[in-house]
Amino acid sequence: MIERISHFSYGLIGRTAEELVPHLRDLELKLKRAGIRVSLQAYISFMLFMSLLAFILSLVSVFMAAFLFFRLTIISSLLVGVTVGLLAFALAFAMTYSLPSTMAGRRRKEIEVNLPFTLSYMSILASAGLPPNRIFRALAVLEERGQLGLAGEAKNILRDVEVFGVDLATALKEAARRSPSPSLSGIFEGMISTIHAGGDLSKYFEEEARELMGIRRITLREFVDVLLMLAEVYMAIFVAFPLILIVLLVILSFLGGGTVAGITPENMIQLMVYGMIPVFGVIFLVMISLMTPKA
Repeated sequence: MIERISHFSYGLIGRTAEELVPHLRDLELKLKRAGIRVSLQAYISFMLFMSLLAFILSLVSVFMAAFLFFRLTIISSLLVGVTVGLLAFALAFAMTYSLPSTMAGRRRKEIEVNLPFTLSYMSILASAGLPPNRIFRALAVLEERGQLGLAGEAKNILRDVEVFGVDLATALKEAARRSPSPSLSGIFEGMISTIHAGGDLSKYFEEEARELMGIRRITLREFVDVLLMLAEVYMAIFVAFPLILIVLLVILSFLGGGTVAGITPENMIQLMVYGMIPVFGVIFLVMISLMTPKA
């Protein structure tokens, strides 16, 4: 989707985008790490196109709303529309600028989640006597099926070797440079050293997989300790404290307590039971979900 819009927008505003290339050169590596297969000029055209589209849509919609519903003058409606349109332009530009980094972060998580199991699979293939080219071909097949793999990196390496005629060491160096995962970059560099030294790739993959599994066990063990602490915090803040506060508010209501900022004790109980506790409970669950290591 991004590739198609980028090519379309490059045909419209490609010359303007080329003037911004020297100022946005850092995006080139981010695009490769994100797996977005477009040139830097085409992606900058995409950024400008989406930002201009957001500006025009915001300007028209806000102008119409201000003029028709809020009964402002044409000049006032236009000023409000232009202001909101500029804000929409800046927001769209910032979002499209950060999109490659976001996508690269997702690819990094996908790679590092599968990496120990992928290395174990590669170790089995290497111990069976398969050369590195055939190992990456087998991984590319799994990646196309959505199973184990390196988030498309095996397919890219195979393309560089078989289509572009690049030797394996150069393909691995380029893959290490564009990989969003530092762990995978280190493994590719280790592969190059092992191949040049005539080492055993099977043992190398096995040792790397064992090391990564050990790191994962430590991470999960630390997360369990954090989870136990969060459970105690939850019991204290979201169970014990609300119960004590509700009991106090009920006693105050029986004693004919006054109001706080116009809110009676009965209203405070309803606000706490139906508002504060559910909202903070959802926030707590979202926080735990973000902290949970992906299996």
